[in-house]
Amino acid sequence: MAPIKEFEMKSSGASVRQAGERVTEQAEELAGSISPTVDSAAHTIQDTLRRTQNSACAAIGLVADGLDTSTAYLSNRGMVGVVEDVATLIRRHPLQVMVLGVSVGYLLSRSRQR
Repeated sequence: MAPIKEFEMKSSGASVRQAGERVTEQAEELAGSISPTVDSAAHTIQDTLRRTQNSACAAIGLVADGLDTSTAYLSNRGMVGVVEDVATLIRRHPLQVMVLGVSVGYLLSRSRQR
């Protein structure tokens, strides 16, 4: 590339102006392309928040229903009824209850070692 001479730089005041205009045009194009991108991102975020809110409401509803069911069960059966139900469950499924007990005991012993 040939070196630019000083007199060529002085005579090109118009080209500096043109370059400034091109930079301005490119900046406007860039700004124009940013706006749809930001709008799209905002729309995506709003959709995600809406879906998350719906999922959270459904989960909270399920938890509330479970609490209502548990409260009704305990209120109707009382502690004596709950103990009888647990004893019945142990008699029906002794092997599964034993495996569950061993597993819980193992996990508790591991957590106490740490």
